[in-house]
Amino acid sequence: MESPFRFMEEQKSSQNRESKEVDLRHLFVTLWQAKLNIILVVMVTLLLSMLYVKALPSLYQASSKLMIGYSQTKMVAVEDVYNFDTQAEAYFNTETEILRSERIALAVIHKLDLQHHPEFLRKPIAPWRYWWQVITLGYSSQFSSTNSPSEAQILRVFKSRLSVTPLPKSRLVEIKFRSWDKLLAQQVSIAVAEAYIEYHRSSSEAATDQTIGWLLQELNRLKSALQSSEVELQLYREQENLVDQEGILGLIGKELQQLTTQQLEAQRIKSEASALWNLVRRTATGDLNKLTSLSEIQRDPMVQNIKRRRIELELEQADLAKRYGPKHPKRVSLTGEISRVELELRSQTDFIISGIEKSYQSAVAREAALSESLRLAKVRYQDLSRKTTRFNQLTREIESNTRLYNTFLEKFKEAEAAEGFNRGYAQLVDSARIPESPIKPKKAIIVILAGMLAGILSVVFVLLRQAMSRTFSTVDELENALSVEVIAEVPKVKVRSNKWLRQGVHPWLGEPLRSLRARLQMRPNRGQVVLFTSALEGEGKTSLTIQTASACSDVEKVLLIDADLRRASVSTYLNYSLSQPGLTHLLARTHSVSQCIHRDNQLGFDVLTAGLIDRHSTSLLASKKFKLLLKGLRQHYDRIVIETGPLMQVSDAVMVAPSVDATLLVVQAERTDGKSIENALNKLARMDLEISGVVFNKVARNKRAYDYDLPSVHLVERSPKVVPFREDKFRKQG
Repeated sequence: MESPFRFMEEQKSSQNRESKEVDLRHLFVTLWQAKLNIILVVMVTLLLSMLYVKALPSLYQASSKLMIGYSQTKMVAVEDVYNFDTQAEAYFNTETEILRSERIALAVIHKLDLQHHPEFLRKPIAPWRYWWQVITLGYSSQFSSTNSPSEAQILRVFKSRLSVTPLPKSRLVEIKFRSWDKLLAQQVSIAVAEAYIEYHRSSSEAATDQTIGWLLQELNRLKSALQSSEVELQLYREQENLVDQEGILGLIGKELQQLTTQQLEAQRIKSEASALWNLVRRTATGDLNKLTSLSEIQRDPMVQNIKRRRIELELEQADLAKRYGPKHPKRVSLTGEISRVELELRSQTDFIISGIEKSYQSAVAREAALSESLRLAKVRYQDLSRKTTRFNQLTREIESNTRLYNTFLEKFKEAEAAEGFNRGYAQLVDSARIPESPIKPKKAIIVILAGMLAGILSVVFVLLRQAMSRTFSTVDELENALSVEVIAEVPKVKVRSNKWLRQGVHPWLGEPLRSLRARLQMRPNRGQVVLFTSALEGEGKTSLTIQTASACSDVEKVLLIDADLRRASVSTYLNYSLSQPGLTHLLARTHSVSQCIHRDNQLGFDVLTAGLIDRHSTSLLASKKFKLLLKGLRQHYDRIVIETGPLMQVSDAVMVAPSVDATLLVVQAERTDGKSIENALNKLARMDLEISGVVFNKVARNKRAYDYDLPSVHLVERSPKVVPFREDKFRKQG
């Protein structure tokens, strides 16, 4: 089941390959046919381009290399380290723009006196003007003089010819200058580098002088400020009697610390004394036992002794009360003793209370005294602190002025030491040399490119003309476009004259014409009478008619009739005399058949020329005499070949076509347009006439098709064999 499909696919791919091969071959053939025109266009273009570049002046270029210095400052910040590449790139870009600046350009212009240099006082002339002067005067210059340009114009031209290019991954800059004068190109390239170096040297000196002046001014100012701050500090020290304020401030601080501690202690004692006094004062009006129960009173030794004595007496009284009555002398005496002990206890208690009161008053007084002393110490400390602060401010001002003064003094000494020293911002690495060859114009390249462009444009033009043309180059194109049948495809033959028509069938035309003869034999009456016509003139119809008659004469008896009663093309091509009797004489019956039909022994067939031609001759082709003539000739000839004028110019073919067996339309490849062929076919159709086929003439030769039998084909002279013509038999036939 798969084999038919595979076969169809293989057949389709084979057809696609053949179609592509035909298209490529067609393009190649189209270009090959136009090769002489393409070569001519290329040669003319090469000649014009050589003349053009000859008139162009040579432009030279000299280049120098300059190294730009860059000093990296001391960097501490991390972000500065990371930004170093960016800073360096910005620096080099700035220096490059300085090299391109107008200041450098003007410096070079003034240094080399370019205002009066011939380079800027002339301009190139147009190439046509150069050659016009060469033709008219015999000589010419490539330049013409101009008016003295302004400084702005010179500057604009100078900058347009100057090129400053940084070399990648280096500190080198290439300085190029283009000029028609090779020596000037070298001088300007070096002068730009020197002007840049001089600019940096002068800028450095000016900056150094300015820096020294500014540093000196700042030093004087800082010196005055330092002296003023020192005087102010000394006056303040004397005014405030400051000797060792730091030590005094320390002593006062220690004193404040001690007073604070003592005040806190006094406040504690005062609080305790106040609490005890308040307690004693509340208890003093009450019972003596409660009063003596206070801890401060109980701790007194005398109170303790008195209280022990009272207890002993009370115990003794209790013992006596058991034995004696209240009025017993011992009991009375003991009661009196107890009263004296209580009075003594009261007296001692009052004494202790008086001491507690005194202690409280003493604590209050001491605390108040310490508070006053602390306040005074604070006042002295604050006053001394203010003086110390002011003293320190004056001291720091002196130190700051001293540091600034020392820094500026150091920079000033460095600037003085660096004055007059060339830091070497830039260095000329390679000086420009006088260029040996110009950079433009590249004459050889221009000529080659012009030739290539001309060739390409010519090829494109040929292909576009072919694509836009309505002519036909292959049989398939003709048959598909007009729906006609091509019965013969005749290749194009290159000849220099018409003499080759008398040498028999051309080797390249043998096989196509034999094929045409075979196709005619398949027509009704074997195509005995065949008419050759064309849509337009100049399509090779006459040559094809003669060659067809020659091809048929090898096996048939052939008569060639020149029915072109306008130009008599057959007679012209075969070098017959135009006054020789022919078709018009025979139809007018002024001459006999034997006088009009001529046997050409060299060609090998008979020829009936056009005869005498006038404006009424064409009407003879539509007469009955012409039809009777053809009817009679059919009896004596195997093949009658008739050639008439083109259909679109004359109507001769329309008059002859009804009387013939086959009408062939000759179409020249790549010349006859489709519109003309359609008009010719429509002209025949209006007369109910049809063509038997189309002969596609002057087709691009295919060696594989037309050279098959070349080794056995030779151009030979025809034998002078004469075939007798019986006029009496012809007359009997009508």
